[in-house]
Order: sequence, then structure tokens, then C-alpha cells
Amino acid sequence: MADGSDAAALADLLADDCARQILIETKNDPCSASELSTRLDRSEPTIYRRLERLREHDLVSEEIQPVPDGKNYNVYQAQLHSLTLELTDEGFEITVSRRERMADRFTRFVENR
Repeated sequence: MADGSDAAALADLLADDCARQILIETKNDPCSASELSTRLDRSEPTIYRRLERLREHDLVSEEIQPVPDGKNYNVYQAQLHSLTLELTDEGFEITVSRRERMADRFTRFVENR
């Protein structure tokens, strides 16, 4: 991300405690917004707003969790692997490394055979 406005927006997002806690809670296991609301003691609208901002920066993924006897719901999982902040002559540059989903890794494996 070389664009200064993108770097500033991402830095602003990651400065938010709720957004950081969502990333931590969803690092290993997907969670619904309701679960996150309970775990973080935040309202669901607050959780949804942060999730939307995190999705805009591709830091969380959203998938439908099928429920055989009920209504399907969405779960969210962190895609952030690492983040590097570098000071350049033009300002700050942020490099984001995202987790690779197992399905994407499998596809890459099959295509490179």
C-alpha cells in the first residue's frame, strides 16, 4: 500500500481497540457477529461497523455458516498475517501480508502441477 491515504486509513482502523480485538478473536476460529458482541462486550451494530471496515481492507473474510435446521448466518475470520510499517521519504508505507486460505493454497498447488 503505497498510497498515503490508504496507509492513514489502515493505521486509523488498527488504532481502534474494537477492530484489533476482532482480529485477535477471529485469528484461529471464525466467529459470528453475535459471538464477537458477547466476547468483546460491544453492541452488534458496533461489531458490524468494524467488520465492514476490516472487510474493506481485506483483513477479515466473511463466509456463510450453513445450519441444517435453521437460518444460515455469517462468520468472520481474520486474514491478516503480518503488517509492516516503513517510513519513506514520501511518508509511511504499509505492507500487509494476508493469510492464504486452504482452498486457495490447494488451487495453487493443483494449477502448478
